[in-house]
Amino acid sequence: MENNDLELKPLPPIPGLDDAPGMETAEGPVPAGFNERFVAYVIDSLPFVLLTYATLPAAVRSGIVAPSAAGEWKWKFLWIGAYVIYETIFSSGGRATLGKFIMNIRVRAADGGDLSVPKAFVRSLAYFLSSITLNLGYIMALFTKNKRALHDYAAGSRVISLKERGDLTNGLVLAFSWGLMAIFIGSWLNKTVLKITPYEKGQIVSAHRTISKLAILEDLYMKKEGHYTNDLKRLADLTGNVNAVRAELYRTLDPDTLEIASNGRKFVITAKARNWRNTEVQVASKVDASDHSLVP
Repeated sequence: MENNDLELKPLPPIPGLDDAPGMETAEGPVPAGFNERFVAYVIDSLPFVLLTYATLPAAVRSGIVAPSAAGEWKWKFLWIGAYVIYETIFSSGGRATLGKFIMNIRVRAADGGDLSVPKAFVRSLAYFLSSITLNLGYIMALFTKNKRALHDYAAGSRVISLKERGDLTNGLVLAFSWGLMAIFIGSWLNKTVLKITPYEKGQIVSAHRTISKLAILEDLYMKKEGHYTNDLKRLADLTGNVNAVRAELYRTLDPDTLEIASNGRKFVITAKARNWRNTEVQVASKVDASDHSLVP
């Protein structure tokens, strides 16, 4: 029997199916975001860093490594090797490192399949390539298609999310990620930009040596006059060469920063070195001039 009025209508959608967590989009799996990847990286790498320094003293005591900078680097390279092996094994074959397991993300090949062991090894080594480019290799994941970092391009990999997160969880991951980043950047600045260089240390030592000479002159003046003074000219006169004193002060101290405070019984000399951060140096009297036994 024919029925020309027969219509084939699509089945009604199943509630919640289209937006179910972990589902793939038409373009493929959802790329993992920079923040969740960074948190996973910290979780994975921090234990290796801590173990490196925690076991180094024992390694030195046992004679495994020499108590020197070269020995310390040898020990670091051993732990770096262990980290590379860990990343290689757990980033390949559909497995996950601890950090990626916690963050529900996985490393895949660029075509969506499991990453092979050789490519996972290349990816692990390429972490250091991302680092030596002032970490720009990691930051690439903020801007590139599918949020791939430099080491992903080197190994032909991508990182995907297995589960969607709510706004609250995403906010916590964001805050934790950038909080950690601020700590790491601060630590890096302290060890590099803010670290005192040998040249700068020499400037500080020279400034301290100069005001220490003034402190010696204060002691000579006190033994002669029975009290200390805050008059720089009187102290310079004791040397018999005021111009030499003036020249040394100009050479080692930042201009107009020398201060001599004295109440006759004690003194404090402060000044700032000529380094770029104008480090303050200070010396103080060790003997109270009121001790009349020191007066000739």
